[in-house]
Amino acid sequence: MCLLQESPSIEGDSPSQSSEPLRVLPPFIVRTATPADALAIDGLIAASYGALMRPVYHDDILARALPRLMRTAPSLLSGGSYFVADAGGVLLGAGGWSQATPFGGIGPASNGHMRRVAVVPHAIRSGVGSLIVDHALAHAQTQGVENMFCLSTLAAEDFYKAKGFDATGEVELTLEPGLYLPAIQMRRTLN
Repeated sequence: MCLLQESPSIEGDSPSQSSEPLRVLPPFIVRTATPADALAIDGLIAASYGALMRPVYHDDILARALPRLMRTAPSLLSGGSYFVADAGGVLLGAGGWSQATPFGGIGPASNGHMRRVAVVPHAIRSGVGSLIVDHALAHAQTQGVENMFCLSTLAAEDFYKAKGFDATGEVELTLEPGLYLPAIQMRRTLN
């Protein structure tokens, strides 16, 4: 699930245009994730989602929702389409895509779904999230994906709009009976 990436930004905003001071990040590579990365990715997602969703969602919802969003499915990490920004063993970001929906269903091979994009809080708005999404989209296109879908948190909607996604509707993700997380369904054509 693409439940948080970078803080909301204005389309066309870049780190050099921001009023925030430029952050210096350690050198990193974008590589394919492996199952051995699971704990580090789950920790990265916990930090990212916790920091970035807090201003948008009520504390009661987050207290119940965040623990359900923390575990990354092993199949996502072994599928070859999930990536990490690795700074010598320290992960700055993660994200990818799958043909399976976030709920496990599989549609046409021409459709893909953004999955679990996150950036560590100190690297937000540094370009790490954009780089990972661009890498995932390019990879998906080489695999024949023509349409990329995304279930975005309310906090990440502007980020995805800046990456070329259009909102197609509001949804409520059922995380458990009685626990709903408002989200935005988004879509982007890749060809």
